[in-house]
Amino acid sequence: MELTNDQKKSLLGQGFIPSDDGVHFACRVLIPAGKMNAVEARKITEVCENYGKGVFNLTQRANVEIPWIKHQDLDKVASELKEVGLFIGGTGIRVRPALVCKGSVCKYGFINTEDVAKEIDERFYRGQYKLLLPNKFRIAISGCTNGCTKPQLGCIGLQGRKPNQVAIMIGGMFGKDHTLGRELPGLYSVSQALDIIEKAITYYRENGLQGERFAKTVERIGFETVKSFLVD
Repeated sequence: MELTNDQKKSLLGQGFIPSDDGVHFACRVLIPAGKMNAVEARKITEVCENYGKGVFNLTQRANVEIPWIKHQDLDKVASELKEVGLFIGGTGIRVRPALVCKGSVCKYGFINTEDVAKEIDERFYRGQYKLLLPNKFRIAISGCTNGCTKPQLGCIGLQGRKPNQVAIMIGGMFGKDHTLGRELPGLYSVSQALDIIEKAITYYRENGLQGERFAKTVERIGFETVKSFLVD
């Protein structure tokens, strides 16, 4: 069965990425906080052997993509992964799952990045999944000033600076066009930072232009104006 462009677009928004051959898909498997257990790893191996070509890719944002899946097998793949608590997703014009470093176990970490990432995913990815935005919205979390996740390149980036205190950067972007985010004044508790993230998402949804990245919205409207809305 040949799929229409609308059908492919719908599948892409669910985490099934069409391949260039027009036949196969890559399934993006979400790995919360970039951490999986042995049961989950075995299931991913089993799925890529049974429905793909026995390989999977690690993404830049610490998720897994299983390529070479046929359209008729997509539901089976999603169902089998769900058996061990894994889900397909992380695409579409919405808040994306957080990119996070290993700050929970790193000796330099000032915050529990794993817990923060899970809270962000629950509150903003799963909790606001049906709320579409002008474009994708990425959140990066770094546990310390080493900045391994490049928080200055996220739509919003959190960076641990002191125990349980973070700096917040807004308006970063990386890709064909890239922009360094600018830092909001002061340091914030994780709870305060999450509230600021929610305000930024709301501001973006109400003021961003269709197709415009958050970095471009901040640039168009002005950093000082956006900053005032978020923290003043």
